[in-house]
Amino acid sequence: MITIQLFPNTFLILFFLIFIVTIIIRLVKKNNSLKLFYVGIIELYVLLLISVTILPINIIDSSLMKAKSGLVNCFQLIPFRTITKIFRYDGFLSIQLIGNIVLLLPLPILIGFVVKNKSFAVLFIKCTMFSLGIEIAQVCIDLVLQYPSRRFDVDDIILNIIGILIGIVIFKTISCFEKFYHWIGENIVWTV
Repeated sequence: MITIQLFPNTFLILFFLIFIVTIIIRLVKKNNSLKLFYVGIIELYVLLLISVTILPINIIDSSLMKAKSGLVNCFQLIPFRTITKIFRYDGFLSIQLIGNIVLLLPLPILIGFVVKNKSFAVLFIKCTMFSLGIEIAQVCIDLVLQYPSRRFDVDDIILNIIGILIGIVIFKTISCFEKFYHWIGENIVWTV
């Protein structure tokens, strides 16, 4: 079995390589350090998302698999089944529960500033599509490998949506303070 994953050392090296390229590009364009900081936050967030949602990928030799895994093993489509199991065995403070809520919480804030859009519906739809995209990517990897290491779980999407809604509330609260919102947008984000 081969496992593809980002260990902490590999993660840091990859982040610094990507960030150094970004620094070089930003220096050529002569952007200020606050804009570079915002781009770094986005790069770090995307790497964290990939390392948490897509990786590790386990590649198992087909001769070691006892039975063919069917397509049905890649999906959990019954709402609240996984959430109920989490509550029953781990309680409200489960890392999986909290992790799925926190995972996409920053996304509406980052998207809201980048696209200069304060619309609840637009932020909600874009972020929900992102959550669905993560689950579809996991299924595609499972189908290619013919082994269900990650599953499309409708409960992950439900928990992600809770985090997205919290993120939208935070973004809406920030945008209510017009001076602060425009300062962040004009000095850090909008000219990135």
